[in-house]
Amino acid sequence: MAELPRPILDFDTSCPDCGERIAVLPPPLPGVADDFDWKTRDYDSFRLFMMQELAHRFPERRRWTPADMEVVIVELLAASFDRASHALDAVQGERFLSTARRPESVRRLLKLIGYDAAEKVRDETIAKLPPAEGGGAETREQQLERLWRLEPSLMERARAEGPRLIAEQHRMVILEDHKTVVSAHPLVARAQARLVWTGAWNTILVSALLEGDRGLDESLPEAVGEDAAEAELLWRRIENFHHGQNLPLPENNGALTARQLLRILIERRRMIGSEVFLEKAQPAAITFTLSVRAKPGYFRTETCQALAEIFSSEDGGFFEPGRLDFGEDLFASDIIEQAMVVEGVAVACLNRFKRVGSGWPDRVVEGFIPIDDREYVRCLNRRGQPESGYFRLIVNGGELG
Repeated sequence: MAELPRPILDFDTSCPDCGERIAVLPPPLPGVADDFDWKTRDYDSFRLFMMQELAHRFPERRRWTPADMEVVIVELLAASFDRASHALDAVQGERFLSTARRPESVRRLLKLIGYDAAEKVRDETIAKLPPAEGGGAETREQQLERLWRLEPSLMERARAEGPRLIAEQHRMVILEDHKTVVSAHPLVARAQARLVWTGAWNTILVSALLEGDRGLDESLPEAVGEDAAEAELLWRRIENFHHGQNLPLPENNGALTARQLLRILIERRRMIGSEVFLEKAQPAAITFTLSVRAKPGYFRTETCQALAEIFSSEDGGFFEPGRLDFGEDLFASDIIEQAMVVEGVAVACLNRFKRVGSGWPDRVVEGFIPIDDREYVRCLNRRGQPESGYFRLIVNGGELG
């Protein structure tokens, strides 16, 4: 073991109390001559270098043949070095997403940047795989890797798609993010978020208006019965959204609610330490009476039916839930404009225009109904449910029938 040199105190200064500690180090070791080209990576380069080394060390020898033992050893070493070099290149290549070739390496590298390819692949795609050799049980990751071996184009698609997600903002930070993220769910027609002080910390309340004015705690429809096709389409949209957002999807046992599915989205996207609650959107039920005069030659019943379709709450109707945003006032001119779109309507007039309830005044003269920021316009016009909004149509003129 090398010993450190003993330091010497030198007081050769103007101050007798000041000294300098001096240690004389040994000279550095001479460098080792190295004429090897470290870029050498293949068989021919290794063989050429070793043959040149032999020729340099044994200058008196002028002839080397493939049968010479030295040449045989050189070629064996060159072949081994070539395989080792290839192995090093292969291992190095598996460290990077752009050069990795093995499906397991690509899957793991994608997961490091937040792209879980095993969760994003569809169940029906996995189900089309041939049975595994040996019949043993496979994890979803193993199934994905076997799929990529059979169809390399799917692996290349994931390799290209994964890095693009790095720049996408999925986390809910500001109130607008909460609105945007929740509104993207296929169950939600409109959403808004507000900040509430609870006395100890801030809580974010997200109001969600669901498609079809469905309740947050109402069980979602099953794909059975008369509405099976519509329910199946809804569930397909939900599944596509959850797969695309890498969100888990519970089994549909007939008891799932919109609140349960939206909580999955919120818990995955909210900021750590922030408290986010779902609240039911507050409806502002309205009622109005519309009188119109039909043109000659148009039947009153057909005109009334056309007006009812215009102001329906079904898809495409004027009062479809979510068509009007939270806090968006309802104007009388908009109702008149919609009525005049119906062919055969000559004149339209509002006789009544107010919110449902005796405590709300008629707003025909003002020409609009103000809506609070936390409310949305509701007019479902369902028989026996006046609290959900209703309207009355009066058609004069035209033809009887």
